[in-house]
Amino acid sequence: MNLVTEFLDWLAALPADFLFLLAIPFAVAAAGLAADRLDRRDPVPRAAPSSPAPAARRGAARPG
Repeated sequence: MNLVTEFLDWLAALPADFLFLLAIPFAVAAAGLAADRLDRRDPVPRAAPSSPAPAARRGAARPG
């Protein structure tokens, strides 16, 4: 526990502008992880659309 107390005392002794610069990489990493987590979220499961009958569509090329 002494190590934690010494670390907190060291942080308290640092100037505010240096603490800001020290915190920037952690803030950027947290924002990147949050954005990645949002991108990897599973979408809401929805019912599959019914497939249309295999009728010929307008303008479709016919083989032959």
